[in-house]
Amino acid sequence: MKRSLIFLISIFIIFGMVGASQAQSNSKEKIAKKTMKYVSQGSNAYLRQDYPQAIKLYSKALELEKREPTLEKDIWRVLVDNLGMSYGITGNHKKAREIFKYGLSKDNEYPMFYYNLACTYAETNDLDNAIVNLKRAFKYKENMIPGERMPNPETDDSFARYLNNPKFKRALNELNSN
Repeated sequence: MKRSLIFLISIFIIFGMVGASQAQSNSKEKIAKKTMKYVSQGSNAYLRQDYPQAIKLYSKALELEKREPTLEKDIWRVLVDNLGMSYGITGNHKKAREIFKYGLSKDNEYPMFYYNLACTYAETNDLDNAIVNLKRAFKYKENMIPGERMPNPETDDSFARYLNNPKFKRALNELNSN
């Protein structure tokens, strides 16, 4: 009797654990689907150049991702990068900078976070920090997402005002010689 009771309790515990594990797995799947839904919708808004809507949707995706990471690395990079870009394009350089720094806190060898951070500094007249981050971007250019290309700062609107600046020209020469 005692043995069969222990056996039954063991079965209930095992099935309870399996059930909890399945519920946890189902919960994670739901979060993953919801996160991807927001990323997809955010990307759709981003491509339509509806940056306020992209910010809203990407922000929801990022909050879910912070609580329960489910995204593949390159999708996460696109999420963070496009969210930061959306803030930058709408003129909120402070928030864009915050997003890119967050990205770097989790993935400090992804060059586009540095490049876009450099753009935020350039847009706010901080040439020194712009150059520092451009150099870091080019240092890690081999870590681009497959199919992605490093932008050319010489043709980027964010750096246009510096094209005749001697310090910026020297930095560009250094980048081009490496």
